[in-house]
Amino acid sequence: MAYRRTRNIEASIIQYLQSEIDNDWNNITVQKTFSRVYDIPFNEKTKTACICVRVGTTAHDKVEIGSNLTKREPQILLDIFASSDGQRLDLKDYVVSKIKNGIVYYEYEIENGQIKTKTANGRITILSMEDAPLNFDSDKNTLDVHDRYRHLLTLVISINQVEA
Repeated sequence: MAYRRTRNIEASIIQYLQSEIDNDWNNITVQKTFSRVYDIPFNEKTKTACICVRVGTTAHDKVEIGSNLTKREPQILLDIFASSDGQRLDLKDYVVSKIKNGIVYYEYEIENGQIKTKTANGRITILSMEDAPLNFDSDKNTLDVHDRYRHLLTLVISINQVEA
């Protein structure tokens, strides 16, 4: 089974970030869903952290008047779950430095839940990026340990491909 465009975008970002983080950090994973994030036992002593990659709203703009061809610009949400405020700040700056120049876009074919083939087919270009801490207006000690030190990076990207 081949992934379609949105899943290819998510998988490309997840694999890129995880490979970069594995070179420079310990106890940090990159996941696709909140449920996987909340299954990870967080511990301030081991400095556990996680980044959740999601595709949000996607604009499908017409390439030209009267054409059915479109160019998509997805919103990418990178939720950072950290074990401390300092780690949150360091991790968000690290991620920004790693993604701001773009990421290789891969198309994946999956067989039995495993990657069968991975083919580079363009580049994910960051069109805009915003970062903001998530403040739940509660005492941090009353929040779930995963939510105490959260940050959100919101990207708008393009893979610079026209779709029929």
